[in-house]
Amino acid sequence: MVGKDSELNRGTKTKNIVILGGGFGGFRAAIDLEKKIRRERRYRIILLDQNTFHLYTASLYEVATGELSSRCVLLPFYRCVAGKKIEFINATVTELDPTKKVVKTSSGDRIPYWKLVFAFGADTEDFGIPGVAEYASGLKSVTDAEKVRQGLARCAVIKGKPIKVIVGGGGFTGVEVAGELTGYRGCPIEITIVEAGPRILGGLPEIISKTVAKRLNLLGVKVITSSPIQKVEENQLTLGPGRVLPYDVLIWTAGVRGSRFLNPDVFPLDKKKALVVDKYLRVKGFKDIFAVGDNASTGVPWTASKAEADGKVAANNILADIRGGRMKEHRPFDPPFIIPTGKNWAAAKIGSIIFWGRIASILKDLTLLYYLLSILPVGKAWKAWWGGECEVLEIKKPAT
Repeated sequence: MVGKDSELNRGTKTKNIVILGGGFGGFRAAIDLEKKIRRERRYRIILLDQNTFHLYTASLYEVATGELSSRCVLLPFYRCVAGKKIEFINATVTELDPTKKVVKTSSGDRIPYWKLVFAFGADTEDFGIPGVAEYASGLKSVTDAEKVRQGLARCAVIKGKPIKVIVGGGGFTGVEVAGELTGYRGCPIEITIVEAGPRILGGLPEIISKTVAKRLNLLGVKVITSSPIQKVEENQLTLGPGRVLPYDVLIWTAGVRGSRFLNPDVFPLDKKKALVVDKYLRVKGFKDIFAVGDNASTGVPWTASKAEADGKVAANNILADIRGGRMKEHRPFDPPFIIPTGKNWAAAKIGSIIFWGRIASILKDLTLLYYLLSILPVGKAWKAWWGGECEVLEIKKPAT
């Protein structure tokens, strides 16, 4: 870990490549770059994140329902970058001066950069609906997931009847957490998905929406569509037609936006508050600043696949600038989707192929193995995936 300003700015000939955020996109950019320039003494890769761990967000819904320990989705940065030419700083970015090309952090560091990569990820969007911020729990972090789990556990102890859980939003996360909740063992539970649009999973082909809706119905999940939430109060919410629904736990998955750190007075943003980028993923008007994942407006849905693909492009183009090679254009693509819905069942879309059932669920598990193999040594990746327990991931299954 890097500490003092003098250390961060050592040597006027050293060029810092600073990556803000260690999610799927930022982490991929750092790893890919390190493989190519580890012998280049003139360049330093600095990865900065407010957390001490890389978060596997694809499994957060399982932490929220108690199926997994929070340790199962955490990869400590200090272990991940051990032996690599990547310097990790655990701090929050407080200010960025694109004119002086300096990043300031909560720990007091002033980090000059040669190239910068925005990889903060997305923030929860409540669309200004009254009460959402006060009473709903999001699902963007381990803290969010633990809050949901604790809320469920508290209600299970206090109430002598089934607890009512409402999931606001019928997108990927909403469907995944609702399906997983059907296996909740703490107490009887009634689950309702409230979706503003005419169907759940509105961005996917209708056959997937219908199939997943049938699966949810089979699991006992109630789905309400074409019903935007108008107001949230303690233990009840109001829908568009004036209908009131009581709840014990409200999980908000209805919207995301670009990071609130991104200043629209400095950087060009689109309607979702993501950075407007050129075909090389450089922020418009800033040739030395790149954006990846949920921070880059490319027309591709915000998924882990999109973030990783962006990270690879950004790394390639920074390397091209170092070695005088050709820059790679970002090309819009149709990312693959796997949507787990309850135990041992998922729906998947890979290219034009759509399928569901047990085989899609197995593919989800294999996707995790593939990802672990891309960031960890083979032995440790296999141990983490197969055994469910690994000193690198600090995985420990919750007691049953």
